[in-house]
Amino acid sequence: MMYPCCRALKYPATRTLIACLLCMAAPLAVEAQDAPTETTPLPRTTTQERQVNPTGLSEAPRTGWHTDFIGPFRGDFDVSFGVKFWPDRFILRNFIFGGQMDLLPGVRVRANFRRREGEQKAFQVDSDEVYLEAFNQYRAPTWNAGLQLRIGHVRYLHFPYPDAIAQFDQVPGISDLYANTETDYRSVVLQGEAALNSGWGVHWAGLAQGFEGDPHVVGRVIESYLFYRSDFGRGWHFEARGGWLAVRREPLGQSAQPGGNVYLGKQIGEFNVGLLYENKRREHEFSGLMVQFRPTEVTRALGKVSFDYSRRPIEGFSVQIPVWHGRLNESRFVRSGDVLVGEVRAVRIRTLWQQGFVRNQYEHRLASWGETGDPRLHCVVTEEPWYLQTEALVSPHLIPDARWERDRMGPGQFVQRVTYRYYRPYKKENGGA
Repeated sequence: MMYPCCRALKYPATRTLIACLLCMAAPLAVEAQDAPTETTPLPRTTTQERQVNPTGLSEAPRTGWHTDFIGPFRGDFDVSFGVKFWPDRFILRNFIFGGQMDLLPGVRVRANFRRREGEQKAFQVDSDEVYLEAFNQYRAPTWNAGLQLRIGHVRYLHFPYPDAIAQFDQVPGISDLYANTETDYRSVVLQGEAALNSGWGVHWAGLAQGFEGDPHVVGRVIESYLFYRSDFGRGWHFEARGGWLAVRREPLGQSAQPGGNVYLGKQIGEFNVGLLYENKRREHEFSGLMVQFRPTEVTRALGKVSFDYSRRPIEGFSVQIPVWHGRLNESRFVRSGDVLVGEVRAVRIRTLWQQGFVRNQYEHRLASWGETGDPRLHCVVTEEPWYLQTEALVSPHLIPDARWERDRMGPGQFVQRVTYRYYRPYKKENGGA
C-alpha cells in the first residue's frame, strides 16, 4: 500500500513515513463503551496485542488452557465488492462472500469465496480461504503459549498474535486470479509458539501437502526461530529473531532459510515508527519501514472500505465496499433484566496486498472469563469500527533510492476489536408469603 501524496517526496522510505503521518493525523475519537465500564489489567504479552487492545475485560481472564470459545454455531458473515478507479478507468472486481463459525471449543471453520476475476459469467466461483481450524492457548503467570492446526487453503499465518516483525511478512499474492497457479498455503499448516514474559521465546511453523499439490513433497518447515521482544526506555520497542526464517520470494511456503532479523521502533506521539533489517543465507538483505496508527476518524474511514492506492501494474485507488454483515446466533442488544455471566475479547485482522485485493481475515481470540460456551446464553457482540493499523514497506535493498522503491513490497493491516458478552435472565429468589 502507498498513498499518492507519498510520491511528492524524494526518497520512498522517507516519503512513506512523512506523508502517511500527514494523511492520517487526526484527533483521537473515543469509542463508546457499553456496560460494564470497569476493566481489569491486561495479561502480560510480548506481542503487538496492546496496540489494538489497550483495555482488559470486566473480570480477570482465564489462566491455563483457554480457547475463548464463543459458543457452538456462532459466527459472522460478510458480502462486499471492490472498485478500482482513476480518472480514465472504473473497474468493478473482487465480489466476495466470507465468514467464520465456531463449532466446538477450539474448533472453527473459515471460508472466503469470490466471483472469478475476468469471467463473463456471473456465477463462476473461486475460493480465497477455506479451512478447518483447531487451536488452543495456554496462559501462566510467567509465560504464554499457543498451538494451531489448519487444514485447507490458508492466506494468513500469524498465530497466536503478530509481533512487530510479523507485520512485514509477505502477503499471499494475486497471480492465481489470472493464471493456473497457487499463491496460498495448502493443505495442512501447523504452528506453535511459546514466550516468556521476559521476552524470550520460540516459534515454529510447518506446511504439508496433505490432500493436493506436489505428491512428492510430504512437508517442510517454513519458519523456526528463537526470538526476543522488549519494551524499554520511553516508548522504545526492540525485537530480534534468529534461526530459520520464512522466505519472502514467491511462491510462499518454501523451506525456511537460516538467518536473522532485528526491529527497532519508537512511539512518536500517537504513532509508532520502526525499522527492520533482515539477512538470510540465500535471499538478499531486506530493509523495511513501518508506521502504526491509532484509531482516528481518518484511519477508521480508510478501514471501513479497506482503502488503498497502487501504481503498478494498474494505477488507481482501490476500495472494498461492504454490502451486508450478518451475525449467526449473536445479537447487538442487551435484554432488560439480563445478568452478565461471561466475556470474550477478540481482534479481527485483514492483511492487504498490492493492488488492493482483500483476500483474508482472521479472528484472534485473546482472553475470556465466565460462562461463554452454553448455546442457551444470550450473546451480545460489540464490533468496533475497522481501521488502518499498519503500513509497512520492505525491500531487498538497504539504501532508500529508486531501486528500493521499484522492488518494495507493501503489506498493510486493518484491524477490528470485538467483545462478546454473555447474559442469563435474572432469577429472583422465591420469598415467603
